[in-house]
Amino acid sequence: MPHRIDVLVIYPHSSTESAVLALKLSVIGAGGVGQVIAGHLARTKEAAVKVGDIDRSRLREVAKSCSGATVLRLDAGEPSQVGRFISGSDVVVNASHPQFNKLIMQQAFKKKVNYLDLASLTPAALTEQLGQDSKWSRRGLVAVVTMGEDPGLSNIMARRGVDMLDRVSDVRVRDGETSTSDTYPFVCLFAPDVFLEEAVSPAQYFEGGEIKTAPPMSAKEIYPFPQPLGNTPVYGMDHEEVHTLPFYLPKKPSYVDFKLALTDDGAAAIKLFHGIGLLEQKPLQVGKAKVKPMSLLLHLLPPPALIAGKIRGNAGILVEVRGEVAGAPHMHKLYASMSHDEAFTKYHTNATSYLTGTPAAVCALMVAEGRIENRGVIVPECLNAESFIEKAKDFDVHVQIETSRL
Repeated sequence: MPHRIDVLVIYPHSSTESAVLALKLSVIGAGGVGQVIAGHLARTKEAAVKVGDIDRSRLREVAKSCSGATVLRLDAGEPSQVGRFISGSDVVVNASHPQFNKLIMQQAFKKKVNYLDLASLTPAALTEQLGQDSKWSRRGLVAVVTMGEDPGLSNIMARRGVDMLDRVSDVRVRDGETSTSDTYPFVCLFAPDVFLEEAVSPAQYFEGGEIKTAPPMSAKEIYPFPQPLGNTPVYGMDHEEVHTLPFYLPKKPSYVDFKLALTDDGAAAIKLFHGIGLLEQKPLQVGKAKVKPMSLLLHLLPPPALIAGKIRGNAGILVEVRGEVAGAPHMHKLYASMSHDEAFTKYHTNATSYLTGTPAAVCALMVAEGRIENRGVIVPECLNAESFIEKAKDFDVHVQIETSRL
């Protein structure tokens, strides 16, 4: 079918078409992750999929790679456009920048559309989203927030590990990455501004019943990931899992942390960017122009959608859950990984985008098909983790579970 880059789309109303295309799915955001989500949804025979983005070049990529999707130019910052775009959908997947979460979620509630996003902008913003639980529940809708790789798949893995224990003490989330590139000296595998902001913000962890703070990029450890990642340096970060797992898991851990892998060169580069002020958002006078240093840096960095095929290495997410079974100490390690070469060869993307977009697509389909009974605003650890992990296998995401008695 031909693809148009407009502002509105009208679904066909013939009874035959409606019977075949039983699911109506909207995706806002056509970057690297959005393209993965759209690809999965478009390959679902019974789904009518439309993808909106303000960037026409991204939409052209979706149109080429997702023959079943309709693409439309959309400004995610315009409430009226978003409202029209998602109207009549079963689910809207917000794969845009987290700054648009509030607006898109508001329009989804107004239009009676189930909602899903991949990450929060700040802990306060996440708390505000979760505070809308009762009104979403009363309307019979579900909003699944922070449903990407981490947060998202990591929360699902934590829940699965917790379900296999009688009592839980620790949950430790480790994001592994060994990417290198001959083309680019520095790459960000997801939204560069979000990544850089996280890296230089104070790290947070949960201990003793409260969330505590540590210096940025602190608590470095060499974590022994399963091969092919192997021993990889990871650093403490502030991440959504720390703000939800201690409170939403059915068995409460006493300790939760999150650490992200950075190569030594990558960590040094971020410290340099921060030290010389390149991460500042306040405009500087440069000659006759005012320039935001962060905007200049983001302009120079390659967007994640363009690095596919130009990086090598592996990405993975691991969750370590400790506790007791029948009074004996046990540890479960749940782990999923993919190489960047495999992601590019099979799906024309990078492994991080694939591992982020795929859980969101799986969840969106489960919501649209009525296989998630939850109502209200929920986080991924509220879902049936065993069913989710089983469904993810159909999309080439395989969670391995290693159990040991301590």
